[in-house]
Amino acid sequence: MRQIFWAHGIRPITSKIWPAGTSIMIGMIGPTRTKIVCTLGPAVGTREKIRALMAAGMNVARLNCSHGDWEQKRQWIEWIRAEEKALSPVGILADLQGPKFRIGSIGDGILLTAGESRFVGPEAEIPINQPEILAAMAAGDRLLLGDGEIEFAVEAKVGAQFQIRVITGGYLRSHKGVTLVDKVFAVDAFTAKDAEDAQEAIAAGVDFIALSYVREAIDLDEICALAHPHGIGVCAKIETGEAIAHLDAILAKADLVMVARGDMGLQVDLESVPRHQKDIIHLARAAGKPVITATQMLESMIVNPRPTRAEVTDVFNAILDGTDAIMLSGETATGVYPVECVATMRRIAAQAESFGVAHPVPDFDFNPENDRTDAIALAASRIANLPDVTAIVCTSTSGQTPRLVSKFRPNKPIYCATHRKQTQRQLSVVWGVSAAEMAHPTTTQETVQLAVETFLAHGLLKMDCTVVVTAGTPPGEPGNTNLIELVKVRKVVNA
Repeated sequence: MRQIFWAHGIRPITSKIWPAGTSIMIGMIGPTRTKIVCTLGPAVGTREKIRALMAAGMNVARLNCSHGDWEQKRQWIEWIRAEEKALSPVGILADLQGPKFRIGSIGDGILLTAGESRFVGPEAEIPINQPEILAAMAAGDRLLLGDGEIEFAVEAKVGAQFQIRVITGGYLRSHKGVTLVDKVFAVDAFTAKDAEDAQEAIAAGVDFIALSYVREAIDLDEICALAHPHGIGVCAKIETGEAIAHLDAILAKADLVMVARGDMGLQVDLESVPRHQKDIIHLARAAGKPVITATQMLESMIVNPRPTRAEVTDVFNAILDGTDAIMLSGETATGVYPVECVATMRRIAAQAESFGVAHPVPDFDFNPENDRTDAIALAASRIANLPDVTAIVCTSTSGQTPRLVSKFRPNKPIYCATHRKQTQRQLSVVWGVSAAEMAHPTTTQETVQLAVETFLAHGLLKMDCTVVVTAGTPPGEPGNTNLIELVKVRKVVNA
C-alpha cells in the first residue's frame, strides 16, 4: 500500500512511483529569504572553500570574467555541481568585463600630489591610448582613476596629449581603470572579449550571464541572442546614467538586473547612488524581475573579521529597499574572511527581514496591462495572508510564476516545484523562493500532487496543513499558469 496526498475538491489519483535514483533536491532553503551572491577567486580557490561558502549560505556563485582563465572557472563549476548533491543547488553567474578603459604601463608607479600638473595621452607619462576616450576628452572634464581614489581635472589639449591638474593624489600604478565623468563613448557594450567569454560560459553550463556598461535596451540584443536559446538568463548591470534613463526598456528585455554601485559611483554623482539604488530596486520589483545589489557591501571584511556599523546598515537598508539578493565581491574573491562574510550577511538579512515584517515596503497592485500570471501571483500572495495558510506552492516550467509571486513579497514561504533543473537553479536569485526538482507531470492533477508530495518529503509541509497552489493547464508548458486553489494536505491509502 502507498499513501498519496490530495487536495480538498480534487479526486484522489494514484501516485506515480518515481524511478530509482531520481534526484529531488531542495534549493535555496535557509533562515533568510534574501539571497546571497558570492564572487569566486583565489581566496576560495579550493573545493573545501567552495563547499564552506555553500554551507554558509551562498545561493549564487559569480564568475568575474575580468580576472582569471576559463580552466579555473570550469573547475569551480565542476566542484559546485558535485557539492550540490549533498547541499543546495547554486546558480552560477558569469559576469562579462565589458568595455574597460585602463591606463598603460608606468613601471613602478607614480606618486601624485594634489595641485601639480601632469600629462595624459598617447606616449605621455600617464599613458592613455584608447582612441574612444581620447576623442571624448576636453578641457573642463573630470578624470577618475581606479575606483575614484585619484582624480584629475583636464585643463587643456596640447598636441595629442592633455594637460591635467591633480585634484586628489595618491600612488598610481599601471593598468588602473579610467573613467571620464559624465561622458559617453562610442563603443559597443558587448566586446570581442565578451563574446569569447559568453561562448565559454554557455559551454560550461552557467545559469546567468551579466553584461557590463549597459546603456540602453539594444545593448542586450547580442547577448540575449546567444544566451536565451540555451535557457540562460541575461543580467543587465545598471551602472551608467544612460542605463538609468532607459531603465524601463532595459527591464523589459533583461531577465534580471544588478545595481552595480562600483562603476555607478564613477559614472554619476556619488551622492545620487543611494537614490538610484532605491529607484532601480522598486522598478525591477514592479516588473517582476530579480535585482541584485552589489559592491562594497562588507568591504572592510576583506581584511577585518567584523564589518563596520555603516556596512551593516547599508546591507540592512538594501534589504528593506526590496532587493532580491545582496552581493559580495572582493570580500569572498580575495578577502581573508570569505566564509565569515557570508555568515555575517545571513545574520544581517535575518534581522532586516524580521524588521520588515513589521515595516513592510510598499506593495504592488495588479497591473491590468500585465498577463494573467501576474494576476494569479497577486491573488496567491493575498490568499496566503489567511491565518490557516502555511505556504504558497507554485508549479512552474520557466520560473515566471514564483518570480511574480515573490514580487508581491507574501508573508508566507514560496515553494516552487519544477521538472527543469535549470529553472531550479535560476530561482536561486529570487527573494523568498525555495525550489525543488520533481518528476515531469503528465496531467494537472499529477502536477499538484507531485508538487505537494515533493515538499512534504523534505519536511517543509506537514499533514493537514493548507497551502495555496498555482499550476497550469496543460502542464509543462511555459507561461500557461491559469489555476489557483487552496489545498489541504491529507492522507489517502490505496489498496
